[in-house]
Amino acid sequence: MKGLVFSASTLKGTVKVPPSKSLAHRAVICASLCRGKSRVSGLSYSEDIKATIGVMRAVGADIRLNGDVAEVTGSKGIDRNVEAFCNESGSTLRMCLPVCAALNKGETRFTGRGRLGARPMTVFEELWKGAGLYYKDESAMTGSLNLTVKGALPAGEYAVRGDVSSQFISGLLFALPLADGDSTIRLTTPLYSKGYVGLTLQALGEAGVNVRFDGERNFYIKGNQSYAPCDKEVEGDWSQAAFFMVANAIGADIGIKGLNAQSAQGDRVIKEYLGRLKGEGELVFDGEDCPDIIPVFAVACALRKGVTRLTGLSRLKIKECDRLEAVYSQLSAIGADVKREGDDLVFNGVEAFGGGVKVSAFNDHRIAMTLAIAATRCVEPITVDDFSCIAKSYPDFLEEYVRLGGKVK
Repeated sequence: MKGLVFSASTLKGTVKVPPSKSLAHRAVICASLCRGKSRVSGLSYSEDIKATIGVMRAVGADIRLNGDVAEVTGSKGIDRNVEAFCNESGSTLRMCLPVCAALNKGETRFTGRGRLGARPMTVFEELWKGAGLYYKDESAMTGSLNLTVKGALPAGEYAVRGDVSSQFISGLLFALPLADGDSTIRLTTPLYSKGYVGLTLQALGEAGVNVRFDGERNFYIKGNQSYAPCDKEVEGDWSQAAFFMVANAIGADIGIKGLNAQSAQGDRVIKEYLGRLKGEGELVFDGEDCPDIIPVFAVACALRKGVTRLTGLSRLKIKECDRLEAVYSQLSAIGADVKREGDDLVFNGVEAFGGGVKVSAFNDHRIAMTLAIAATRCVEPITVDDFSCIAKSYPDFLEEYVRLGGKVK
């Protein structure tokens, strides 16, 4: 799917957002760790979720799919060398690596595609080597993810930076309750993306796993715990809803169904941010704890009358692409008045985008969908390359977009 042409349109209708990818990852992992059978319903099989299912199967979980339901019999542990294919999913790699090491007495080799092998993994490298465990990363040499580990982290105290990806912390929180003794994770810097760690703590609690967070820097984890079987329905995804919510903010008329208004998802902040965007004068928004919604939120900022500054965007640079550069360069290309000041983006609002250019999705699902929403307010059509990357998180997005009246050829 290359070179799709998007023209100005007014999206109108009703859409049910797909289930939360963040919660689906966590539900599948917890179900794969339980003793007994679990049921996870409401799944959507994006490339990322298929990757997590495949990795959990590789280390002994029996996962049978029937429509949007996964019937899961938890792993009893294995002792053999296996390959765990993560595709391009950083969530799968970082949350599953400690879990796989805990379940598998043999070697687990993690492979993948795209930029996954270049995304930071220093946290785990230091922890595994510090504990005297096998950790070998040949990704730089092979050009794609090629990382092998052996041995579970023992119970103990682990110092971890809080300003790296929260997925490292989540991975440890899933694995350490299985260790033979109590553990503590001590954050050496303030916690970023606290909402995502909150989702992990929620999933652990639902599985009967005892982890206590003091709200600041320390996680206290009981050892020798068992995960309880669950019957879990995955709620709607605020990250994906953000695309339609921004569309509404710039002129669409879309009814959005399937969201939990009291959700623990951090990206629920998109509702607050769009409400604040109606204010007057120069506005400032912090993207530190909600990096996934920033690309599409930037579209609304670019079309708001006045000056809007987005701060706390450094972590956008280590996603599927350098999203900070992608948002800046591609919105500039279609006609946004935007400056980059370090890791901030500063918008001086325009009435509409000029368009009339070919732009790149950078093989990043969120950049692709952001450009499709921006196209609805372009005077001239824009051509977006390789739109197939949306399969990573929202395979049905283009179909829904067209159904709502989006013009694509």
